[in-house]
Amino acid sequence: MTKNEFYKQWLEHFAVGIPPKDLKKYVVSTGNLIWHTFSWKLLDDNKFLEGDNARKAYNEINKRGAQYIEWFEDEKTHDITWELNSASALDRMVEVYVIAPDFSWTYIKTHESTCGPYFMKL
Repeated sequence: MTKNEFYKQWLEHFAVGIPPKDLKKYVVSTGNLIWHTFSWKLLDDNKFLEGDNARKAYNEINKRGAQYIEWFEDEKTHDITWELNSASALDRMVEVYVIAPDFSWTYIKTHESTCGPYFMKL
């Protein structure tokens, strides 16, 4: 899937209920990224995990068929390989977004050391 397709589908699944004006201001405007959905607390805290809790959830979830995109590097998604099966492996990357094949969960490791990682399961 292309970066644009990923972006659109990610928002359709994980940004449900966020007012369009907030999405425009904090997420989709120039200079913002989709993980700002979490960092700006546009969703209730009980809808996602952050930090070590997010890492633990990622480590425990079934990743069969999952895909990832290195946001600043890639123009399309790639299948998760065994080398990227742990949060500690993703921690070595700059900015990576992972999604389940059915968009039932997402994991985002941000480029900001004080933000994330984030995990959300629908």
